[in-house]
Amino acid sequence: MTFLLCLACTTLAWDEPPKAAAPAPAAIDVVSALEKTLADAIARAEPSVVAIHRDKADNAQETLAVRGKTRRPRQVGPGGITRARPLGEENDQISFDFGSGVVVGDEGQILTAFHVVKGARGLIVRATDRQVFEAEVIAADPRSDLAVIAPISTPGLEKPKLKPIPLGDAGALRKGSFLVVLGNPFNAARDGKASASWGILSNVSRRIDQDIDDVSFTRRAPPQLPNYPTLLQLDAKLNLGMSGGAVVNMKGELVGLTTMASSPAGFDAMAGYAIPMDRMGRRAVETLKQGKEIEYGLLGVRPHLQSTNRVETVAPNSPAALGDLQRNDEIIGVNGTPVFDFDSLILAIGAYSVGDSIRLLVRRDGQEIEKPIVLAKFPVDGEVIATTQPPAWRGLRVDYLSTLNARPAGIELLDALPAGVVVREIEPDSPAARAGLKKWQIIRQVGDQPVVDPAQFAKAVADLNGPVTLLTDQGPIVVR
Repeated sequence: MTFLLCLACTTLAWDEPPKAAAPAPAAIDVVSALEKTLADAIARAEPSVVAIHRDKADNAQETLAVRGKTRRPRQVGPGGITRARPLGEENDQISFDFGSGVVVGDEGQILTAFHVVKGARGLIVRATDRQVFEAEVIAADPRSDLAVIAPISTPGLEKPKLKPIPLGDAGALRKGSFLVVLGNPFNAARDGKASASWGILSNVSRRIDQDIDDVSFTRRAPPQLPNYPTLLQLDAKLNLGMSGGAVVNMKGELVGLTTMASSPAGFDAMAGYAIPMDRMGRRAVETLKQGKEIEYGLLGVRPHLQSTNRVETVAPNSPAALGDLQRNDEIIGVNGTPVFDFDSLILAIGAYSVGDSIRLLVRRDGQEIEKPIVLAKFPVDGEVIATTQPPAWRGLRVDYLSTLNARPAGIELLDALPAGVVVREIEPDSPAARAGLKKWQIIRQVGDQPVVDPAQFAKAVADLNGPVTLLTDQGPIVVR
């Protein structure tokens, strides 16, 4: 009986007509869906993209448009929106020194490429809804070529209405990922409306070597970070003025910042390059938004001439020397991240900050061993801008000894140095200035207590009152 019932059910199933397959979507529907996705991503990101005009003196050696420095007067435009007129120019005139930026902070902080604002004596920003206002640099880092600027705030004037863009993760991108680029090509965004282009991610972690005329070869520091293999390569067309523009994913999130500085002559002019908003990029943005200096970890080794992961020289008194690294050691890992050559070593170390403890996997004489290392501070070469500084002690700020390599006519990176901290800044007419302390002096002891880093120095002087004797490389100095 059971068998007959099953057979009957099977027969009824066979008698049912087959279900029709769902019709394939029309080609126009697929294209329309892609078009809508692109338009939505642009619409979400566009209000956060601005145009930047730089007023720069010829052969300017210093950036003057910095928070806390003297600035020129501003004007107030219709509706109370803050306006400023470039020196010698009317607001509706065409600027020939321009770039792009992206709003990344709730207080109106704008991320851009440092070379867009470097040397500026004034910055004019044009944003959505035809807002025009003057801005100032709050922090800049020449090593990553990143800077953050902010509207100048004046009591009684309306603040610009700016919309920050959400940060995405460039580490999740793959070759072929659809990306949109927004910026100010040829200064076309004088009405505050960014121009858009789109394409795919052509490659990740590209290394673009600059022309020899564009690189300052010094004996104090290696090439800066844009030369290392961190850049995203885009097939979206970039033109003059797109530096500092937004690279966004299909969700409208910022995953990169365009940079034209890494598209030298001899490379495909159609190719674009961008600084990725990966772990390192997001850390840099958050630090600069606070007006602080980005501090990079320093290991203290020089690579083999072929730029392999084999150590050629270990700097005396460096973290590498204190961690017992030796010549001809092969560094094959940093905290579990594989290392294949010196570029990948620099990237792995660059992901950590000064004072961080890391573990190096080293191959020595055919055997793999682990070495714990505490990183010092990488000496960044160039104009570092940080308007939020740690508290000064009696007008004195100190830094890691390794930063001596960034001073003008600095010492060789691998020269032996005594232990101590270096004088980074002396406030005018302060007790430290009156005591005769000078920038770049080395402080070895506070009283009888040796100091080897800024944290030790701060702890040593924290509760001291009255005259304090500092033992320096130029003898004892009493600070009252």
